[in-house]
Amino acid sequence: MLFYLLVFTAIFLFPVSSFVLMIRSWIVDERTAVKKVHVIIMEVLCFIAMVGFLGLGFLSNSYGIAGGLPLRQSELTGNFLDGYATLSNDYVVTVICSFILSCFAYGALKLARGALSPILFAAASVLLIANVIFAIVYFSHIGFGRYGDDSAGATPIILLHLGFACLIGLYVAELKHSTNAFMHRAQQEEHVYSSKWLRFMDYFRQKYSRLPLLWSIAFFPVMLIVQLVLVLFGQRPDSFIRVFLETSSFHYSQLPVPPPVIVPGDGHYLCTVSVRGHRKIVKPLRAGLRHGSRIVVNRQLLVANAFENIIEEYAPRTHKIIRRCYDKYGYPLSRHINRPWSADVVYLLMKPLEWLFLAVLYTVDRNPENRIHRQYSELRK
Repeated sequence: MLFYLLVFTAIFLFPVSSFVLMIRSWIVDERTAVKKVHVIIMEVLCFIAMVGFLGLGFLSNSYGIAGGLPLRQSELTGNFLDGYATLSNDYVVTVICSFILSCFAYGALKLARGALSPILFAAASVLLIANVIFAIVYFSHIGFGRYGDDSAGATPIILLHLGFACLIGLYVAELKHSTNAFMHRAQQEEHVYSSKWLRFMDYFRQKYSRLPLLWSIAFFPVMLIVQLVLVLFGQRPDSFIRVFLETSSFHYSQLPVPPPVIVPGDGHYLCTVSVRGHRKIVKPLRAGLRHGSRIVVNRQLLVANAFENIIEEYAPRTHKIIRRCYDKYGYPLSRHINRPWSADVVYLLMKPLEWLFLAVLYTVDRNPENRIHRQYSELRK
């Protein structure tokens, strides 16, 4: 327990350290103060943590259920077995590309602090500002009440929250430092630009109060260029908006949440888990009914349940023993089967047992197919 507490504390130290760096940027002027080694180490570690958190967050978000599709809910516990993607996976590529560009912009501002031309300084600053705005919108989109143990989609939310918290702290701190350095250079040097455009941009850098206007002027051209490039690769021009709207159950979601699909038992038994695999392999047949709730069934699940039904009918004591062993060992094993490929493997491993169940059914039952098709239907008595 102590080990896990230390791990979680260490993880949450990264966003805290990022905000400490942000506060420090408004107190310490790095033009006159020598940056200490521990500050450099903190910046590097927080940057690595930001990239790691967001990378894992985007990856885990890709496993979320698309907006508008039903979630699976355990019949026994009532817990959801999966969660909705917080960002639409159809448009999240735009967000990832913007984040990657902002990492390069962050490095350019830090390594060439005060030495960038007005255009490059404005473009790099705009990329950082755009990602900070996106991070703030993401926090308002999700909120902070989805960390519970019963939330199947909590992992990507926690990772993205940690990553975006680091991003806000680091990017705001660098914007402050690079702006100070940029303005200091503007005051020390007098450049005469031959280009009217450069003279126009240089006009805004002469005074600190004009920088927000400079960023605003550069914001739309920079983001327009980014969007045009992404459109060439199949992204929509409004991807930054639709990545929030085409989700379900969150603040800015516009897709309705359909009724959940009820998974029989506790949602982890092997016959039920096999239904989670790829449709071409596990071959779901139809919707079934269990205690008035809708579930998804395939041939293997129907055969297994029919076999259990006939054992319960002809040998109730044996059925209790088998059921007790299955409840004891089936659940811990099936807890590790939570991906389509692992469900496919379970389905294939269950095939010999399915054939054995069929052999028993065809041996002792006069109408085995009728018994099989009655499972999870209104016809079952």
